[in-house]
Amino acid sequence: MKRKLIISLISLTSFCASAAMTLNDCLIYARDHAHTNRLQMLSTEKAKADQRISASSLMPSLSLSGSGNISFGRNIDPETNTYDNKQTLSTGYGLYLSIPLFDGLVSVNSLKASQVARLRSVQAAQVEQDLISLEVIKAFYNVDYCKAMVGQMQIQLQRDSTDLCATMRGEELGVKSGADVAEMKAVVATDRYELSNQRNLLAKAYLQLRGAMGMELSEEPLELEHDPSDEFLPGLSDSKHPRIAEAELALKESEYNLRAEKGGFSPKISLTGGVTSSYYKLMGSNLSAPGFGKQFKDNIGEYIALSISIPLFDGLANVNRVKRAKIEVEESRTRLDRTIYEIERATTEAGLDLKAAADELEAAQQRVEAEQLAYNAVRRKYELGNSSVIDLYTSSAKLATAIANLEGKRIQKIISGITLSYYLGAKLIKE
Repeated sequence: MKRKLIISLISLTSFCASAAMTLNDCLIYARDHAHTNRLQMLSTEKAKADQRISASSLMPSLSLSGSGNISFGRNIDPETNTYDNKQTLSTGYGLYLSIPLFDGLVSVNSLKASQVARLRSVQAAQVEQDLISLEVIKAFYNVDYCKAMVGQMQIQLQRDSTDLCATMRGEELGVKSGADVAEMKAVVATDRYELSNQRNLLAKAYLQLRGAMGMELSEEPLELEHDPSDEFLPGLSDSKHPRIAEAELALKESEYNLRAEKGGFSPKISLTGGVTSSYYKLMGSNLSAPGFGKQFKDNIGEYIALSISIPLFDGLANVNRVKRAKIEVEESRTRLDRTIYEIERATTEAGLDLKAAADELEAAQQRVEAEQLAYNAVRRKYELGNSSVIDLYTSSAKLATAIANLEGKRIQKIISGITLSYYLGAKLIKE
């Protein structure tokens, strides 16, 4: 816990010192600030407290008691041990010790179950942290994509604005018509609209990234930078996927709970002992009672006892608790099988996605090259007066779509690679 706190402080200091954040910086910030991650940390602390509570059942219990009363009317005279009508003030004190010797290993198995539950909460927290990290990764590259689209629209607007000026000069020279100028103005207006739309999408992308990280919501853009190592996770580890580890621990916990429930049929043995004393005083009497110290010493008593409790019949409650515990074991085993199957399927799908993304990226690159050549040809024909504005706009739109698709496939390949590495055992956050 101290190590995580130190890392958090270092990361926060680094963030304050430099406004630019890499993907790994965003993941570390989300780990320490995202609300879901913070709730999971609290759940882990609560599981530790539950473990300490279970451990306390194996410890001896020591208690101190005190009582006081005033007797009115007919009651027993503590001095003569006979009935009288005297008012009596009496107090009692006791110190009691109870040591559990045997309870059918119920407490031992409950403690083991709580220990496993604590480890399970750690794995559950890791699962939630990984889900948040994957969301941050997608949001981070969504910002990257939206920035690329804004840049592309700015270039397109500048290019079409230049074409509009050339068309207006052509109209003055009699080469272009008024209709060509009007159509080019419509194209420039469309570019401005698309640029405004892409800027709004970029603002939403920044907001989505802030929300995924648990950062203070603001309309201000984040300074992000790309570290090439972020696109490739470190070497794969032999550790199990946290979802599988959590499911295995859930099965182990249910097995310990079953053992604890079976222990309910066993006798329970405990050793108890105590020390008691009392003090009394007759009220309204001329007789002087012995002092408190003398009575406390004279009336002191000690006892020790060994108790054995054998359950015979409890309305079949223990029987049904054992049956329920057996069902929970089968449920946990089935959940484990389902989790292993889902992780294997997700790993296979991630591999297929990566392969498909690589193939589609290559095809998208070829499409961009082809659309670029086609656009250059149409643009040259337009400059020579052999092509219309509609032809130029159509070719430009197709080129823009191809470039956007290429950028999307590039990001999809990066995310697919990170996802596959994660399912194969790599850590999303680099410490």
